[in-house]
Amino acid sequence: MIVETLVLHASDFIEWEDASGAQGGARRPVCVRAFRIQFDDAPADLELVHKNTGTALWRRVPAGLRQVIDGEADAGALQPPDEPLYALSGALLDPAGHYLPRRFALDAGRRTAHKLRLYRSPLGTRFGRAGGLVGRTALEDGSAVPWALLALRVTPPLAPPFDFVAQSDARGEFRLALERLPALTKDAPAASYPGLLEVRAAAAGTNPDTLPVARIRGNGSGDGAFKTQLVVDIAPGRIATLASPGREALVLRFP
Repeated sequence: MIVETLVLHASDFIEWEDASGAQGGARRPVCVRAFRIQFDDAPADLELVHKNTGTALWRRVPAGLRQVIDGEADAGALQPPDEPLYALSGALLDPAGHYLPRRFALDAGRRTAHKLRLYRSPLGTRFGRAGGLVGRTALEDGSAVPWALLALRVTPPLAPPFDFVAQSDARGEFRLALERLPALTKDAPAASYPGLLEVRAAAAGTNPDTLPVARIRGNGSGDGAFKTQLVVDIAPGRIATLASPGREALVLRFP
């Protein structure tokens, strides 16, 4: 005999995902129990429950989200109550420094799974046998461009393209690991693979999901030197500096 039934409904669920490095593989959830979440403005009754795969948002209002029902609950009693949508924004911070700070903004209240991508810092990025790229995103005057999102597509001969992503930190510094990129064979026709780089950045951009495409300085002079994509040569197995031709940094212009 069931004396009572405890019914709990989460408001929403945030799935934190490691989006650094190689793309297209299995989802890589990030447990954020040791992280700090700072809300700009959150409901007073909001509680966070961290799981290995994400964070549940728990509320006490409306009352139907948490209730004790006498006896066995029927199907109607198990249905979640209507909950007004509420805006939730803030930042996720990793005290250990392995992941970069992440701004976010979402509408909660519909028991939705929100997927938010996290990016490893230079400290948290490790290079394997495939090597990687290091560098700094900056403006023409040398001032840093923080939080720029770099997307690199490498196309080995006779193989499908490989996509890689990294984000620069508050100083514009980045490390991009090329894990999974196949090594050059002994009879390879060239000593490198062709790559195509795109960068998203903004003067005050902190949310990687909303950054516009920036222009990258390549060869040439004046405005014509800046393109939305930069062709680069990638030598697997090496750690190389990624920079604009003749420059010490990857020089950007905002749209």
